[in-house]
Amino acid sequence: MIIDVHAHALTRAFLSELAREKAFGIEAREEGFGFGGYGPLDPLLFDIESAAQSVAARGIALQLVSPPPRIVSHASWGADRAFARRLNRQTADFVKEAGRRHGGLAVPALTEPEHAVAEISRALDEDGLTGVALPTSAAGRPLDDPAFEPLFAECARRGVIVFMHPTTGIERPAFGQYTMLQLVGWPSETALCVARLIFAGVFERHAGLKLVLAHGGGTLPMLAGRLDLAYEAPRYEANPDCRKNISRPPSSYLKQIFYDTVVAHAAPLRYLIDLVGPGQIVFGSDFPFEIGDPVGAKALPAIAQLPEATAAAILHGNASQILGGSRPNAV
Repeated sequence: MIIDVHAHALTRAFLSELAREKAFGIEAREEGFGFGGYGPLDPLLFDIESAAQSVAARGIALQLVSPPPRIVSHASWGADRAFARRLNRQTADFVKEAGRRHGGLAVPALTEPEHAVAEISRALDEDGLTGVALPTSAAGRPLDDPAFEPLFAECARRGVIVFMHPTTGIERPAFGQYTMLQLVGWPSETALCVARLIFAGVFERHAGLKLVLAHGGGTLPMLAGRLDLAYEAPRYEANPDCRKNISRPPSSYLKQIFYDTVVAHAAPLRYLIDLVGPGQIVFGSDFPFEIGDPVGAKALPAIAQLPEATAAAILHGNASQILGGSRPNAV
């Protein structure tokens, strides 16, 4: 059995709306939809029947879907309350049609954080979504901004899964070639966001927050020791801000966070297990995107080499514990 916490989906109807609105470069094409400058969209993103068949064929017991990051937040744009509601309702529509093997993640009102808790509560309670999907910034605004504190508090109180996927908070010309944004920029965005959350004391205040990081946490795990250096610096490079909100070294908070398996190589997966323990690793695919692990071709062989109990925990056990009673009939 497999629980996949990292997948993306949009309904055909919603993509048609975006194309009519000329939003995000979405284009209606004879063969489906295109994304300006990136060619056609994979039909598995919006063809619900095909996506559901793929999930069933691969033995996925539950796949959690969220909108692709580019339409959730970007360097100069983020979902307001109205657009977040549209996103969440279309995710609920996708899940309802796709069937019991799917669950949906709700997007908060990013540019109107005063409404973030209300929209998340509505989406969970009325739309029946399973958890929360967060980008790594809100239109470039860091998530450790105090305005987002009620959102983290509510997510921790509810005990819902919070899946974090990088988006573009920093725009640089160097990201515009060789797919550098996805390959290097996004993993760095994750590290920047979560390091700020750690130093801001978010995990100190909300120990029950069930945060899952896409792409194995990006570059964050490799920075564990470096973050501790800032906390421990005694004199010339000491920064009081790196100690005032936390009571222990930053690397210790990494063990409160969960990480998916979309790391594309066995070595970083082994490193993650060694760093935070097998209980913090969950299976993810980044379905249906090719610069991911859409059918598990990278992760599954690596997981198969692990002890049986460890493999079972990563494939479904850890995610099942995170989800708890939020999907009682799914797993």
